[in-house]
Amino acid sequence: MIEACIFDIGGTLIRTEEALLGAIKETLLGNGLNPPPDEDIFIHFGIGHRNIFSKIISKTCEKEDIAPLIEKCYGSFVKKYPYEFLDKFQLMPEAENCLAELRQRGIKLACQTGMMRSEARILLEHFGILEYFPVLVAFEDADKSRPYPNAMYLTLKRLDISDNRCLYIGDTINDIRFAKNAGVKIACVTTGPQKREMLEKEKPDCIINNLTDLLDLV
Repeated sequence: MIEACIFDIGGTLIRTEEALLGAIKETLLGNGLNPPPDEDIFIHFGIGHRNIFSKIISKTCEKEDIAPLIEKCYGSFVKKYPYEFLDKFQLMPEAENCLAELRQRGIKLACQTGMMRSEARILLEHFGILEYFPVLVAFEDADKSRPYPNAMYLTLKRLDISDNRCLYIGDTINDIRFAKNAGVKIACVTTGPQKREMLEKEKPDCIINNLTDLLDLV
């Protein structure tokens, strides 16, 4: 029996890919780097923004010591994201109704995100859904980022619930691996930037088309 639902943000509750992709490409260009194809950026979504720059720069830059460049790019990125891109974010159409229905049913709710806490709060407040999440675990709360399970373990502890009584809702390959590593069931929603066939290869517990479908699982 599911007693708690733990939500990712980007691609799950809020459509973030246009804003995030634009900010990453703008940052790379501003630091003299040519962005790779969009698909080669999307594949890294869900691992944390500093890690996205690390992955991209390690594959596209020929310098031996890329650490300073990674930090420079990330520093430029956090100065403007998400603040300068708020008009490019969209709340998923079913998100608020889904959260309200789950809360009415007595389901515990938490938000577990690869975003920094400040960024997560800005977006959740911007769309009026922060109130649904008494538990919010962000990138800086765990000593190892996804797909390591540390952040999920912390979320379970704060919810005071066992791993077999909760469901994680995410949208990326990394979300699936993250949940599996923590021993938590995952419903993978197809509203993110990664293609369904890519998600299917990771064998999540179920794949849903939108958050309304989630209500049939809980």
